Amino acid sequence: MRRLLFVTLLPVLLAACYSLPLMIPMEPPDDLEKNCAAVFPRQPWRMVHTIKTAFPGRREGVMMGVVALAPQKNAVECALLTIEGLRLFEAHDDGTLTVRRALPPFDRPALAEGMMADIRLLFFAPEGPPLLSGTLPSGARGCRYARADGYVDVVHQPYGRVGIRHYDRRHRLTRRVTITRCHPDGLADQEAVPCRIHLEAFHPADYRLDLDLVEARPEVDKSTKPY
Repeated sequence: MRRLLFVTLLPVLLAACYSLPLMIPMEPPDDLEKNCAAVFPRQPWRMVHTIKTAFPGRREGVMMGVVALAPQKNAVECALLTIEGLRLFEAHDDGTLTVRRALPPFDRPALAEGMMADIRLLFFAPEGPPLLSGTLPSGARGCRYARADGYVDVVHQPYGRVGIRHYDRRHRLTRRVTITRCHPDGLADQEAVPCRIHLEAFHPADYRLDLDLVEARPEVDKSTKPY
């Protein structure tokens, strides 16, 4: 009987874990909101990461990813390369996505748009002030931002890690991200950058990405390409 009850409740429990959680507002929210905004880079950066990919069916791979961020201009250049240096994908996004190179399977429009959405989720602060700031049922503190496509929670986790969660307009969890920030060697006086990133995607497609920082430079030379 207990087993039957557990099986019956399992879909409800899973739905609760993957839906927009209650956030209890905290007063005053000023310091918390500043800490949430400080998670994201504020100055131009050029970063290189190794990217380990995992898709359903045990399809795995390793690539190099390069991003050149200009947060003040809301612009990003990105490139994906094989370990040997072959360019698989290259694009620019300043509000309008321009794909400069895309080899299969990166030539699908939906894939390019989804990739840029992931990059913006990881590296760009949500626009506007938080919808609310406070405490989640887990006890973690964070900020919730409203977006046209749903909601983004920025949550402070133990050991200096940061969680980012994206929920669609139906309150379904679509992305779950854990970021470990660091000061790259020789750049201790600069702001911290994401040195390790774990991203899980649930909707509309399932996949996992693990990014490890190889190099970070605090300035981008606009006369050169990002790769």
